[in-house]
Amino acid sequence: MTNGMKIILAATLLATCLLPMSAVADLPGGIAGLVGLEPTEAGSCVAVWVPIPEELALAGFSWYNNDGGVIFPEVLLESGSPDNPVTVTDAVPVATNVQGMSLDWSGVTLDPPVGCQSEGLYLLLRFPEGSEYTADGQGGGAALGYRTDGAGFPGWISADGHHWVAFSGEFGFALDPVFVSADEAGMIMKGAGRNTQNEQAPQRQPLSLAAFPNPFNPSTTLRFNLPDPGKVEIKVFDLRGALVRRLAAGVFTAGPHDIKWQGRDEHGRRVASGVYFVRMTTGRTAMTRRLVLVQ
Repeated sequence: MTNGMKIILAATLLATCLLPMSAVADLPGGIAGLVGLEPTEAGSCVAVWVPIPEELALAGFSWYNNDGGVIFPEVLLESGSPDNPVTVTDAVPVATNVQGMSLDWSGVTLDPPVGCQSEGLYLLLRFPEGSEYTADGQGGGAALGYRTDGAGFPGWISADGHHWVAFSGEFGFALDPVFVSADEAGMIMKGAGRNTQNEQAPQRQPLSLAAFPNPFNPSTTLRFNLPDPGKVEIKVFDLRGALVRRLAAGVFTAGPHDIKWQGRDEHGRRVASGVYFVRMTTGRTAMTRRLVLVQ
């Protein structure tokens, strides 16, 4: 174990487990037990490896949750390979203040869906500081379900977001990813976490925004580059200056990113042909590009 971290499994996995066996027997089919941390620090988290087929994008996920009173501060994503867990600082936040049900499956929707150009994505769930796993159910602290029937997902547990303990062997996290077509991905993740450490660092590129194809029908890809990590907001407006669609609002890593606009408004309705403007704002800088949708 690293940094004094103690992993607690609510089952016969550890002889030191203090929870009654009846609590494990009451879990639904497929869930073998629960796993949590003691203690939990500011960087404590789990990283679950989710393979992403090339033709699909991740639109959300469900996990088996222990305590419905626990609020997970962040859900983050990073692309990579299954043998190299990433650090929290490498990952991109996609949801905040996530709360589930007690001893039940709970879900998160990703808007927009996220695709990747590697083997898959690491889904990181940050634990709230001080929420130690002490018991099953409401008030028992942050913990996730695990499986031993081969249907679980491999992953790692970390006390600080940098040093990892593999959750391997017959054990896998109880996770149910939701996929959609890759054409619906609003974000494409290209980073590969620590498996890029031996490659030459890329040169720092300037801030940029481009669209291709343009004119387009039915969709266009917006490619933007960030010289430094930071908050980014991307919106599409019509000629009157009215908001048509918010495409992105969150923290992105430095480097290139792709976001696809399907030619639809905030309600999912296809917009009319004509001229539109996409505006990217990051920090005190804004960029605008002209888009032409043809039918």
